[in-house]
Amino acid sequence: MPFGRKKRKAGEDGSTRLFFATDLHASEMCFRKLMAAGEVYETSTIIMGGDCTGKQLVCVVMDDDGSGQAVCRWAGQEVQLRTEAEIAAHEKSIRNAGCYPIRVSTAQLHEMETNASVAKERFSASMLATVGEWVDLAESRLRDKQVHIIMTPGNDDDFGVDEVLRRSDYVDAAEGRLTRIGPHELLSVGWSNPTPWNTPRECTEEELASKIEEMAAEIEDMENAIFNIHVPPYATGLDDAPKLDEKGVPSGTESAPVGSTAVREAIAHHQPLLSLHGHIHESRAVQKLGRTMCINPGSVYGEGMLQGVVVDLEPGKVKRYSLTLG
Repeated sequence: MPFGRKKRKAGEDGSTRLFFATDLHASEMCFRKLMAAGEVYETSTIIMGGDCTGKQLVCVVMDDDGSGQAVCRWAGQEVQLRTEAEIAAHEKSIRNAGCYPIRVSTAQLHEMETNASVAKERFSASMLATVGEWVDLAESRLRDKQVHIIMTPGNDDDFGVDEVLRRSDYVDAAEGRLTRIGPHELLSVGWSNPTPWNTPRECTEEELASKIEEMAAEIEDMENAIFNIHVPPYATGLDDAPKLDEKGVPSGTESAPVGSTAVREAIAHHQPLLSLHGHIHESRAVQKLGRTMCINPGSVYGEGMLQGVVVDLEPGKVKRYSLTLG
C-alpha cells in the first residue's frame, strides 16, 4: 500500500493515520524501531499497546578478583566475557531480546538465588527503570517532531508502570480514560480475562465489561471511536493460542480461542470504527465484527522484529490498513 510523502497529522484533510504496535515486552530493539515509526510510516500518531515489560532478569556475574571479566548464563548457554566491550555487547543482546541484564557479584547472585524477595526487588527495579528510560527516549526523539505517542500497559505489566508513564508531561498515558486522536476518541483498557499465569491485570469477564462500559458511556461519537483493548475479542481469529493441557503445557499443535467474550460483546454492541488488540502474539490477524475493523498485529519481540499496523481513517470509515514487519 503506497503512502503519501508528507507526515499525516491527525485530522489533516479530514483523514487520520496512526501506527499501532503492541507486546514489545521490554525489547529495546523493538522500542527503538517504534521511535522511528513516525518517519517510516509517515504519521504523527503512534500507539504502543500493552505488555511493555519483560519477564526475565539475566545476571552478568562479575569476577570477584576485580579483573573486569564476567560470566553470563542465558538462553541455555554459559558465556565467558573477557572485556568491557564484550560485556556491553552481550547486555545489548539481552535487552534487545526483551530481558533485563544486571551486573552482580557472586555474593549478590547467591543472595538472589536464596532470597526470593531480593530477586523480586531487583527485577522490579530493572523493569521500572527500563520503562523510565523508554519514556525519556520518546521525549528526546519525538517531542520536537510533534509526534503524539500514546503508551498503555497490558495484563502482564505491574501497576508501577502506570506511575512511570504518568510522570511524563509528554507521553499520553491513556490507560483507563479517553484520549483523542484528532476527531477520534480513543478508549484504552489494558486488563484481560483470566489467564493460566495469574498476571497483574486480570479480572472476570463481568468486571472487564464494566471497565469498558464505564468509558464507552463517555464517548460522544461512537461511529468514529477507536477501542484500544489489550485482550482481543473471543473467537475472531485474533485470539487463537496453543491449547494447554491440565498442567498448563501446550498439547501438540492444536489451538483454541482465548480472547474475551466481554470485549466481543462490547464491540458488537457499540460498533466503534476501529478496535486495536494484542495479548496473543501468534494471532496476527484482521477481522470485522459488524462495521468494526478489529486488528491484532501480533508480536515477535524476541527476534527484535517490530510487527505493527498502519491505519488510515476517514470520517466513519477505515480507508485502508497495512500490517507491517521491520
